[in-house]
Amino acid sequence: MQKRLLLPALKIVRAGCLLVSVLLSAMSAQAHDAISADARKAYLSRLDELARTAQGTAPAAVRASAWFETGKTLDDIRGLLNEDIISHGKTQGLETSVLVNMLNASVHKLQLSPQTRLYLSDPRPYREALALDPRGKQASLARFLLLKYHFYDSFVDHPLKPIKQSKETLLEMIGFGESLSTLNDPAIDSEEVHFILGIHYLQALDAGSLPKAKCQARVAEVLKKFRSQWPTSLKLATLEALSPP
Repeated sequence: MQKRLLLPALKIVRAGCLLVSVLLSAMSAQAHDAISADARKAYLSRLDELARTAQGTAPAAVRASAWFETGKTLDDIRGLLNEDIISHGKTQGLETSVLVNMLNASVHKLQLSPQTRLYLSDPRPYREALALDPRGKQASLARFLLLKYHFYDSFVDHPLKPIKQSKETLLEMIGFGESLSTLNDPAIDSEEVHFILGIHYLQALDAGSLPKAKCQARVAEVLKKFRSQWPTSLKLATLEALSPP
C-alpha cells in the first residue's frame, strides 16, 4: 500500500507546476522553441547588467540583490530548458542552442545532471547574496530557494536516496529549513519548507547524521503539522509512506 501511495505522490510533488508549464507550452504554436531571439537577448543583457552590479562597488545590500536576481534569472532559464527536455527529450531551437552555448562559455556554465538529464540549479548566486547580506530583505527567500532546489536536484526516484549529499550539506539544509519553518512570509511556501525539512530529518535518521530520538521527534512534529494544516496534501501522503512505522 505504501509503495502504491508513494510513487504517484512523489511524481506529482516533484513535477507539479513544471508539468502545468509543459502542458501549456505544448498548446503553444511555438512549443518546439523554448526561447525566442528576443528572450535570448533579454536574458543575456539582464545577466550582464546584474554582473556589473554584483561585482561593482555598490553597497553590500545592492550587490546582494544583484546576486539574488542572477540566481532567479538563471533558474528561469533552467526551467524553460527543462520543460523542453521533458516535452521533447532534448532542448530544441536555434536560439535555445545559442543561449546554452553562450552561457556555457561564461561564468554561468550550465550543469546537466547525468542521472536525471535535467539542468541543475546553480547555488552560487544565492550563496553570494547571503554572504553579502545575510539578514537582508531577500535573505530568507535565498535560503528557501537553496533548500528547495538542492532537494529536488538531489535525487532521481527516491528522496531518501540522494545522489550525492555530504553530512555537512544535509545539516546545513536542515538548518535552513528550521530557520524558515517559523516564518510567516507569503513569499515562502511553508508547506514546501515543512515537507523538505521532514524528508531531511528522515535522511538524517537513515544516515545516522543526527541522534535518532531528535530525528523521530521532529518528523512526528512535521507530520502533526501537516495533518492539522494540510491534511489532503500529497506531500503528507509521501511523508507518511516514507516514515518508519
